[in-house]
Amino acid sequence: MKESVAIVTGASQGIGRATAIRLAKDFSGVVLAARTGKRSKKPVEE
Repeated sequence: MKESVAIVTGASQGIGRATAIRLAKDFSGVVLAARTGKRSKKPVEE
């Protein structure tokens, strides 16, 4: 799945955050969607 892109909603915390981090290891791109911009920076850094 290295040529796929995943879109994760609720990616700033909880299950959405854990999902985004895990998918980033398997997909060539992950789009994070969150209501709070400040919180969504942390999963990107991880």
